Amino acid sequence: MRRETQNILLVLLGGALLKISLTGTYLRYVKPSHQWLLITGGLVMILLAVVSIVRELRGARDDDGHGHTHSARSAWLLVLPVLAVFLIGPPPLGADSVARASGNTTPSTEGAGSELFPKLPAGDPIALPLSDFSARAAWDSGHSLDNRKARLVGFVVHEGKDTYVARLAIACCAADAFPIKIKLLGKELSNLPNDSWIEVDATLRPGSATRANEYVPSVTTHSVREILAPEDPYEH
Repeated sequence: MRRETQNILLVLLGGALLKISLTGTYLRYVKPSHQWLLITGGLVMILLAVVSIVRELRGARDDDGHGHTHSARSAWLLVLPVLAVFLIGPPPLGADSVARASGNTTPSTEGAGSELFPKLPAGDPIALPLSDFSARAAWDSGHSLDNRKARLVGFVVHEGKDTYVARLAIACCAADAFPIKIKLLGKELSNLPNDSWIEVDATLRPGSATRANEYVPSVTTHSVREILAPEDPYEH
């Protein structure tokens, strides 16, 4: 591969990083706090390519007339992420990823009591992340969710006859995503397709999150509304 081609690929890769960073697409892959790292990486790649191009142009003035071709087959691998960003645009992880995992993987705080869970504000329904709701359902000895209506946002996952509202939580990037799901009871929801985003008002069925069901809580569903997917599909 000629150096000119390598430089062009480096510019394209840097441009791809800037594109996903500035359009918000990066949220499908990493946490919001990583945006500046992607922007910096894209700018550095473009700068390196520009510096290399300038050096090549200066070197051409002193060329002895014998061109040189440098073998760099591995550089063609740079084409793959560029094509993935500009042509494919992989969607965020969804119902398939939840179905492949087993139950919840919410970190256990068993035996810690209610001191880890701040007091919930007054009013119903109260909007809660699925991770907070799931953790409280499993481990809060203060039973803060009892008789409280919660508003939950996630995507639909069907497993056999059961329907769940689910989200994927990430610590760093989509590669370490783990599922959080809550079983919806009390309404017929089979008409909702997998991966459709919903807002659910529901109340916890106390004692439903147990070791036997891998600490997946069940709720009584009061209302379900289809919504647009949020810009950031993951919980953090």
